[in-house]
Amino acid sequence: MSENIIITLVPKAFAKKGYKFVFEGKVSEECKDCPLYNVCVKNLEAGRVYEIVNVRNKKHKCKVYGSEIVVVEVREADVEVLVKTSIAIEGAIISYSPVNCNEYSCPYFKLCKPLGVKSDDKYKVIRVLEKLKCSRGYSLTKVLLRRVRGF
Repeated sequence: MSENIIITLVPKAFAKKGYKFVFEGKVSEECKDCPLYNVCVKNLEAGRVYEIVNVRNKKHKCKVYGSEIVVVEVREADVEVLVKTSIAIEGAIISYSPVNCNEYSCPYFKLCKPLGVKSDDKYKVIRVLEKLKCSRGYSLTKVLLRRVRGF
């Protein structure tokens, strides 16, 4: 697991170790005036998937939404994606490009266009999972990726 731990706040209902969420980046104008804004959302990047790795005992009341929020530690989650089989090499650093496909009914579509993965970002292939049969004939393999920064 990555050691890039970020402190943030989530609603009490979601404050469970292992819970994953996509930070969409949308915040109300009221949020920006909140004293908790910097820890709540400022350190999160829009469009990324985060995983809760630790739940702290500190709680607050969200003044905007009225709900109880909990302090948690998150990291950017590893993601399963489909890549060309030729680059599906454990330990390889790749520049991600989504599979060029618009077959929305395909059972693998979400792996070809995964949430939280951005084109041209650098990723390390953490694990090669399985080669899949693509209806369009592409040679694709499911892998587990972790984004690498400063590469």
